[in-house]
Order: sequence, then structure tokens, then C-alpha cells
Amino acid sequence: MGRLSIENVSKIYGDPASEGAVVALRDVSLDIPDHAFCAILGHSGCGKTTLLNMVAGFERPTFGEVSIGGEPVSRPGWRNTMIFQEYALFPWMNVAENIEFGLEMKKLPQQEREEARRTYVDLVGLQGFETKYPRQLSGGMRQRVAIARALAVCPEVLLMDEPFAALDAQTRGAMQDELVRIWRREPKTVMLVTHSIDEAIKLADKVVVLSRRPGRVKDVVEIGLERPRDEDHADYIALRRRLRELIYDDFDERS
Repeated sequence: MGRLSIENVSKIYGDPASEGAVVALRDVSLDIPDHAFCAILGHSGCGKTTLLNMVAGFERPTFGEVSIGGEPVSRPGWRNTMIFQEYALFPWMNVAENIEFGLEMKKLPQQEREEARRTYVDLVGLQGFETKYPRQLSGGMRQRVAIARALAVCPEVLLMDEPFAALDAQTRGAMQDELVRIWRREPKTVMLVTHSIDEAIKLADKVVVLSRRPGRVKDVVEIGLERPRDEDHADYIALRRRLRELIYDDFDERS
């Protein structure tokens, strides 16, 4: 159901025939199995967020196709929900109302909405905070609300754009652990954009490294470590070194 396929996707801003056109991505192909956790790494400006936005349906490829479960992605929808860095919660809604927002948009009956809200409040550990507003919550708690809201609509693919970048190091580590726990409880196909090599290794099954612009797939690295992952383990250290070399080596696959 949640198999994500990206086939020969290129994204060009401006007239492709014009010298002033900006090629953000070129000939990107990926196949992410159902319930797999994939992280995207690369330099700033390499097209990571552009790729994520095309999977979300916010942008259309100039060439190629993005599909979920064999169906092309042509617009945003409930099958592919996004969690943003800045939470994107409605400040005038409390925790319960924010979580139920998508369910209300789907016109689910009130009883179903309330049952789903209770389920996801429990899943992300926000019991007792249902009536609190975003301004009354810590950054980590706001992101829990965002995760619960995204999961409540039962997406097939969960998209995450630097979801923990605004958090301090201690809270970020705790939220990474929470995300793994939640994903194990309710598996989804996940695509995570991050600048952090350690975050990618800690969370993902596979890590896709994009080249400098125009972004191409430089390599796909299978992690293959049991969770939870020990940063001091020799295999973890070797993976960190390999990913660092892929990102920072002098070889640049420019056109």
C-alpha cells in the first residue's frame, strides 16, 4: 500500500529550454518499500526538500513520475502527510482540536474523531494535555502533536522535513527515540529529510545521499543495524564515516 516509487524525476524551475533555468533535481529514481524508513541526506540546496515536496504533491516533477502504491501523486492528499520543522500547528486550537483537524476535514463522525484522537494522544504520550494550546507546550510536545495529527488521518507515507532541527540537542535525541517507538507501534513508509548524519543512521533503514545541485542519487546506503543503535559501535562509526565521505568528498556529479 505505501510503496513509494520515484522514477526518473527531474525538477527544473523556469523554461527548461532557457539558459536561466535552474535544474534542482535530475534523473532521480528511488524505490522505497512499504513500511520502510528512508532518510535523505545532502548539501543545502541539493534538492532534498524539493524531492519531499513532490512526494507530498505540493510540487509536480518537470519530468518523471512519483507514485504511491502504483498510483501517481498529482496533488496533496491524506495518503501522504507532511510534518514540518516549525510544527505548523494552529495556535487558536488546543491539542485535541489540532489532532482532530484532519479528521474533521475528512468529515468523519464525531465519535470516530474522538476515538482516533484518544488513540493518538496515547500513542505520542500527551495524556492530560488535550486542552492545552501550542503556546503552552514545549517544542518537543508541539512536535508530538504534529506527529499525532499526521498519523490520525492514516497516511500510507509519512513525510518529515527536518522535524527536530528547531529542538535542543537533548530534546532532539529524546524525540528521535520517540519517533522510533511510534513507528514500531504503527509502521508507515517514512521519508525523512535531514542534515544530520547521525540522525539518519539512528532512524533510517536506508539513507539516500544526493549530489550537489542538480541533485542526483549519489548512493543508497543500507543501515542494517538493530535498533536501538549504539553510536560507539564499530559498524555505526563505519557508516558515519562512509556517509560523511559521500557527502563531503571532492567528486561532484555535476552535469
